Amino acid sequence: MRDVAQRFRLRVPTGPVGLDRPIRWTHLSELPDPTPWLRGGELLITLGLQLDEADLAAYAGRLAGAGVAALGFGIGERYPAVPAPLTEAARREGLAVLEIPVGVAFQDITYQLNADLLRTDAAESRLIAEGVSAMTQVARSAGPQGIVTTLAHRIDSWAVLMDRNGNVHAAVGAARVHIDDARAAALGQRSRIRHPGLTVYGVGDPVRPRAHLIVAARPDRITLTRELARHAALLLDLALNPLSGGDTWKLARADAVDALLTGDPALVERVAARWNLLTGNAAVALLRSRSRAVPLEENALEWCADLDLPQLVSEESSLVTVVIPEDDIARWTERVRLAVTEEGVPARCGLGTAQPLAGCLLSRRQAEQALGIAVAEARPVVEFAGMPTGRLILRHLDSAALTALTSPLRPLLEIDTGRVLLRSLRIFLSENTNWEAASSQLGIHRHTLRQRMARVEEITGLSLTTTEDRVIAWLALQALQTEPGLEHLRL
Repeated sequence: MRDVAQRFRLRVPTGPVGLDRPIRWTHLSELPDPTPWLRGGELLITLGLQLDEADLAAYAGRLAGAGVAALGFGIGERYPAVPAPLTEAARREGLAVLEIPVGVAFQDITYQLNADLLRTDAAESRLIAEGVSAMTQVARSAGPQGIVTTLAHRIDSWAVLMDRNGNVHAAVGAARVHIDDARAAALGQRSRIRHPGLTVYGVGDPVRPRAHLIVAARPDRITLTRELARHAALLLDLALNPLSGGDTWKLARADAVDALLTGDPALVERVAARWNLLTGNAAVALLRSRSRAVPLEENALEWCADLDLPQLVSEESSLVTVVIPEDDIARWTERVRLAVTEEGVPARCGLGTAQPLAGCLLSRRQAEQALGIAVAEARPVVEFAGMPTGRLILRHLDSAALTALTSPLRPLLEIDTGRVLLRSLRIFLSENTNWEAASSQLGIHRHTLRQRMARVEEITGLSLTTTEDRVIAWLALQALQTEPGLEHLRL
């Protein structure tokens, strides 16, 4: 608008307000309310023939609400100058008013400006095509960071790419305050956004996008920014998950995982070379969800993308298998814990130990054992390496051996229907027979605990003062939690 005022030497009674707004088109109207025929961004030109002074403030409000870029007011026909009520109302609304004197034809203004705008649109279309081409080229070599960098350069502003949880993948030209505003806009937070003109574009599924692209459009590059950001979001979807979609990719992943689990050295070597797993060991993770409605395979693929891991993910019979490089085990474990505890994903994960690639089958068997514990104890992740040896042994005993182990406590099972004595015994033994610690954990006086342990000795015939009987009691308690048919006795 400032350029228009200078070109035609028009007086601006509203001062500098609104002069930085871009113009999309020009429009002439003498209607008291032309807003139904406006789309926003117009320079509206009028003589005010049907405007009474009492209506001028409301008129300015209607134009500002419709997004009009500015008002060109012709004087000399009805009003000798721009009316003061109109000037004051427009200034309050942030709407620039240009006074068009007698002798300046409306047609000259509209003809010249619309011709310039047509040339500008052609130039903008060329800039959009060049920008899309540049982003496509850089996506092949520089990935998401290259796409965001090129986008920010082409729109002459800043851009931020972050995942659905607000973690930044790439930020170009953005200071800390910009990133905070971008996160608030992407996550729908109610905090005050200090930077105007932010727009969020979803990357991937429009309902549940895998990431968010946030850009800040300059007032003179709104269309260019919108079109380039839309193309950038499409390119980012491909860059973040280049082989996603389709049964072919799903089958390819499943075949690769199956090949690694065969243990055939030659086959494993070929698959490892194709999946960039030439060096180091790998571990197998098994995941199961408590709900069949949870897209667990999609979640696992998303976690791999977040951690920049090979997408060696396979699903069969509601069980998801993931092969993880040894150096990334800790990051994977933490990502699953975060998903379960903070993001609400109802999943359980068992993790085997890292093995040479030809030993992935052993790691999978370990992961199966760990997953059983994770499900039984409602833990997000259980690592085989951290499982108690005694628990492993008990899980491999047959039912007769388990029954023999539990026999010392069977008299107690029949009498202690409320499981008060059993729980007290378990806490007492887990605290290494420390009376103070055990009674504190149980929330009772130590004399009460002594009475309960005396009752246990009386019923079972065991002496909790001897090491051998304490071991027998502890193994019996552990066996009660694994013996088939006694699941209801878990404490």
